[in-house]
Amino acid sequence: MLKINNQSLKCYLFGIYRDGLKPHVDEATRRGDEIYANVQNWLTSVDEAIGEADDLVVDEEQARERCFLGLITNLKKRYKLSKKVEKKAQTVAELLENGEFDLDRIAYRPPLWQIVPPSVYNNEVLHSRISILEKVMNALRDPAFNMMGVYGVGGVGKTTLAKEVRRKAIEDKLFDVVLMGTVSETPELRKIQGTIADMLGLELKEETEEGRACRLRQRLLQEKKILVILDDIWEQLEPEKVGIPFGNDHKGCKIFLTSRREDILSRDMGTQESFELRVLLTVVGDFTNQDLRSIATEVAKKCAGLPVLIVTVAGALKNRDLNEWNVALKELSKVDNEGIQSKVYATLKLSYNHLASEELKSFFLLCAQIAQSDIQIGDLLLYSMGLDLLRSKDTVEYARKRVYKLVRDLKASCLLLDGDRNGSLKMHDVVRDTALDIASKSQHPFTFRDVVKTKEWPNMDFRSCSRIALPSCEIHELPQRLECPKLELLVPGRGSIHSKGPDLNISDIFFEGITKLKVVHFTGLCLWSLPSSLGYLTNLLTLCLDECVLRDASFIGELKRLEVLSFRGSKIEELPREITHLTRLKLLDLSHCDKLKVIPANAISSLSLLEELYTLKGFRQWELQGLNSSNNASLAELKNLSRLTTLEVDVPDVKMLPKDLFSNKLERYHIVIGEMWYWYDEYLSSRMLRIQLNTDIHLDHGVDLLLKKAEVLYLDKVKGIKSILYDMDWEGFQRLKHLDIEIVMTFNILLTQRCRSLV
Repeated sequence: MLKINNQSLKCYLFGIYRDGLKPHVDEATRRGDEIYANVQNWLTSVDEAIGEADDLVVDEEQARERCFLGLITNLKKRYKLSKKVEKKAQTVAELLENGEFDLDRIAYRPPLWQIVPPSVYNNEVLHSRISILEKVMNALRDPAFNMMGVYGVGGVGKTTLAKEVRRKAIEDKLFDVVLMGTVSETPELRKIQGTIADMLGLELKEETEEGRACRLRQRLLQEKKILVILDDIWEQLEPEKVGIPFGNDHKGCKIFLTSRREDILSRDMGTQESFELRVLLTVVGDFTNQDLRSIATEVAKKCAGLPVLIVTVAGALKNRDLNEWNVALKELSKVDNEGIQSKVYATLKLSYNHLASEELKSFFLLCAQIAQSDIQIGDLLLYSMGLDLLRSKDTVEYARKRVYKLVRDLKASCLLLDGDRNGSLKMHDVVRDTALDIASKSQHPFTFRDVVKTKEWPNMDFRSCSRIALPSCEIHELPQRLECPKLELLVPGRGSIHSKGPDLNISDIFFEGITKLKVVHFTGLCLWSLPSSLGYLTNLLTLCLDECVLRDASFIGELKRLEVLSFRGSKIEELPREITHLTRLKLLDLSHCDKLKVIPANAISSLSLLEELYTLKGFRQWELQGLNSSNNASLAELKNLSRLTTLEVDVPDVKMLPKDLFSNKLERYHIVIGEMWYWYDEYLSSRMLRIQLNTDIHLDHGVDLLLKKAEVLYLDKVKGIKSILYDMDWEGFQRLKHLDIEIVMTFNILLTQRCRSLV
């Protein structure tokens, strides 16, 4: 009897042992990681062993039954049970022996290409699309074809088809690797290379495009069968320059292309098969109102069979009454006898006219003017504030909420799409072209569409332009003076200006002719100093100098009206003391400035209107409490910022924290307390706290307030956390959604009833 109980107990204890591993497995699964097969198999075996142990308990009860009126033990049942127990004990011993796992090696992050996207074709997809898809898939299976493509007018659904081809190729396991990248009208090799590398889980450290191509080629040659999908080809693109081994270099590599023109595919790219994606025969869904159904059918016909137009018009007229559908039909009928481009313009102009407010219309046009392959929502916020597009911008947080509301409205109208990365958006090129045409009639913007691949500053009259955006050009030199008296926004984006030498000198008179400028965003420049003509920009509200090399930024002190200042990712060693002159500043971004060593003492506290401060992965030399040796800023200065609602900061030493630093006014925060370590932010959250310390941390710093409101909490090497948790009142962690515990000393238990939102 004792032996049976001991063995059963051993199985249950083994279940507890199993639970020591399973939480780590569950956490890895929540992160999107794949569990190694040996770990998963072991857990399955343990579950089976525990289930069988439960059966043994039942068998034991039956074995207790006695024969002959209870006078004799049932020896036969006891014997069978002992054999089962002996066998189970052996199983348990083997599982225990094989159950020693390194917790850092129980799971792995699968490369992005392995993540099978959901089908973009629903159950009501038209036969014509299924037919083309089947032809493409058959060609991919045919060893005689290694390059093929699909062509059709803009908005006909080529990208949608390409995504479905990718999904089917992965699902049917036709290739070892399936990759996809967007080329666009102005191809950026570095971006295409980066997208492919991301999908492979490959880090490209090489600086030149040639070096990155060699690294990609080296990696892809390790795979036997590869499919590379290149979407939106406008001209010849050599796969070798991207880093795609092809032809005799790798006979197992196939390429699938999409383009608006058949000759680009067959003549320039050399496809062996090209399929035309034709416009749709119009389809109208179910309508209970027959009059509305009749009008909707006619409206659909006016959309030229282009899915992008059908979807966009449907979004604009959704929930509208019969009169509005009639007005829409009348507007679209005006271009019945004109070409397809006129129909595209008229259809999308209809969607634009149905936007609910002038604020939303202006925001939509701004999205089009700054659009590259992706539009960053953070950029939209900063530009909208600077251009005064929003109904109210009393606070940055309110402006942010307005921007997210406008984004949702444009998505609902099918004029904006989700981007490939968190916090990014996309706009269909057909929609964008129409938006730029609309804007050109009023705002006279100047965009990269007008200067495709130019390497010189355009020789044209800018005097009527109000916005200039050149996000994808390769301009090598700026003019001495830009004469553009109406200009309000200047955004030469990433990689659009390249210095011929080690530094780019912006002329001291460059800004003299653009005194109405409100927004400037330079990215990736190497500047010796900021020009003195910055002082002429008395209307400037937003200045972004991101990922730049800056040796002298003292002239920013002349920009007295500045509300937004960003040095994000820039190589700047010292924040100029002149920043104290920016008394209207609401947002300061110094994140990822890993060379920043000096922020003058009392500089931050002088920015009394500051609402948002970002220094994460950047400045870490905060003055220690009670010392005054380096004349650097201290965290105590933040207590003078009564309007501060957003804070992202590294605190390497708990001694840097003054008492009661963090207040209830903080609505958004990402705070790292302790040693510096790198992480991948798989969880989007507005309230994140990371603590990694080998010393005690106490609640009187205001950490308890951060803990209570945190949505994401990381704990590593924290002493005394037990007392912190028990000192907190029973409200607990009501907003906590994600908890990551690495090594926590003296940590006994975190009561789950205090974490009711934990997922």
